[in-house]
Amino acid sequence: MPGPHTDSREAPPHRSAVLYRLDRLAGGLGATLKALSVAFLASYFVLVLLQVFFRYVVNESLFWAEELVRGLMVWGVMISSALVAGSRGHIRVEVLELMLPPLGRRIVVWITDALCIAFSVLLLWAAIELMSRSWLQRSPLLEIPKWSVYMALAVGAGCEALLVLITWNRPLAVEHPVDPTL
Repeated sequence: MPGPHTDSREAPPHRSAVLYRLDRLAGGLGATLKALSVAFLASYFVLVLLQVFFRYVVNESLFWAEELVRGLMVWGVMISSALVAGSRGHIRVEVLELMLPPLGRRIVVWITDALCIAFSVLLLWAAIELMSRSWLQRSPLLEIPKWSVYMALAVGAGCEALLVLITWNRPLAVEHPVDPTL
């Protein structure tokens, strides 16, 4: 019988409680990032359609929409990049990976995960520097702080590093068989 401070959804017996919680964290973070990514995509899709409508039907211009779309696109790309990295979906050349035995594949995946985290941390650091340099600047049309757009780089890089770290050393979702023609 669970006590008053235990979760009724306990980890399966073959997995540690830490891995179970990390999987739940990765799932929740992934779902949140997917929802944000879809919201950004829908927003700039609607804004671009409104721009076209106003320009060619009403013969007016939504002068502010282009700047907003650019900012939303930066946020959408960085959020989506974190999602792709968390599922190991970034483009890569798999020839070496497919030619190696399972242990060799795991080593290659381990190295690529380490490089991905290193790049994400470097990008996070650079984004924080960029935000600090542009702290007092405002965008020309909307007059929003420029750091709010640059913050997308930091959030995306931080989420990417976190998701890769959480899914570190996990088995690949699909094990590719070695192509005999190689």
